[in-house]
Amino acid sequence: MEGTPVSRTMRRDEDEVASYSPLACFLGGLCFPFTLCMGCFTVREQHEAVLLVYGKYSGIYKEPGLHFSNCWGRELRYVSKQRQSISLPATKIVDKSGNPLIVSGIVVFWNENSKRAAIDIQNTWDFTCNAAQAVLKAVVSRHPYESDKEKELCLKTHGKQIGKQMVELLQKDVDSAGVKILSFQFNELSYAPEIASAMLRRQQAMALVAARKTIVNGAIEIALGAVEGLEKEGVTFERDDKSKMVTNLLTIICSDTDNKPTVNV
Repeated sequence: MEGTPVSRTMRRDEDEVASYSPLACFLGGLCFPFTLCMGCFTVREQHEAVLLVYGKYSGIYKEPGLHFSNCWGRELRYVSKQRQSISLPATKIVDKSGNPLIVSGIVVFWNENSKRAAIDIQNTWDFTCNAAQAVLKAVVSRHPYESDKEKELCLKTHGKQIGKQMVELLQKDVDSAGVKILSFQFNELSYAPEIASAMLRRQQAMALVAARKTIVNGAIEIALGAVEGLEKEGVTFERDDKSKMVTNLLTIICSDTDNKPTVNV
């Protein structure tokens, strides 16, 4: 009885040499009925079983179903091939502009290399979670929450582009764990409570200024259009009359309250 599995579904790395344990062979032959009963095990769908014989890596069972190997000195480490997600807790992080933000994220990954996941890393989930938190803090600190510059990436409006950066950085950190990062996106992104009210007033002021600019530009077009239209119809204006007309139209259009016209008698 050999110390390595007899199933043909066993897959070994190309540079891996078959591991035969004389002790396992001896015990397997000596206790053959017991070995036959205890040597069977199953591998579930979307899972792989990494085999160690007396602590030494021997190969990976990749096919789901029933398998058999010598149970003496055998250790099986099961690795899930299913997609997994990590919800990073909300953390206070300072952005590029020095504003404290409340940020959380979601990471989707799967164990691409079962050997690394089972042997090189104690817990791939914890390893990936810790690395993702470090990457999240590093990336958020490189970008502002909002930016007036067109070419500058900001956290508020360029989440997908920044998410790709986080995937690339995180992938470098977890390659040693045999993990493949599928996506890394923000889950929560907002100002910290201590500056939220001030930033809200700032956003309201910016929105008010933008609205005023739109109103003024529209009022100018309306006033000039009115003067040009009347002149085309043959109505002549003195320079002072044009100025008064344009002033009155701008006052009426740009005012927040209803205007009451007055007539000189």
